[in-house]
Amino acid sequence: MSLWQRPLLGVLDEQAALGECRETLYEAVAGRKENHPDVDLHHEVIIGHPVEILVRESRHGLALVTGTRGLGGFSGMLLGSVSQGALHHAQCPVVSVPVPDGRGRAEKR
Repeated sequence: MSLWQRPLLGVLDEQAALGECRETLYEAVAGRKENHPDVDLHHEVIIGHPVEILVRESRHGLALVTGTRGLGGFSGMLLGSVSQGALHHAQCPVVSVPVPDGRGRAEKR
């Protein structure tokens, strides 16, 4: 699942932005189905606030996995606002996974 939130000032070409989200999602999971054929994999781009969507979808999950930025000197700052919101409101266990290689924020393309 990929989450996309409309920018406050709008997007000139919303369909192009959604298409880019779908492309990024497909690239992120490329090859996973071949390596894990018994795991059902569904691709979906959902428009809305990330915390609200994740909390809503957590009703149907065994666990919710979020990423962390790994920034900041205090443990409370290691989670971003989305991870913290999900942690406090999800209806299933939340697993928070740091970005690999200590890169901090995911690289933008």
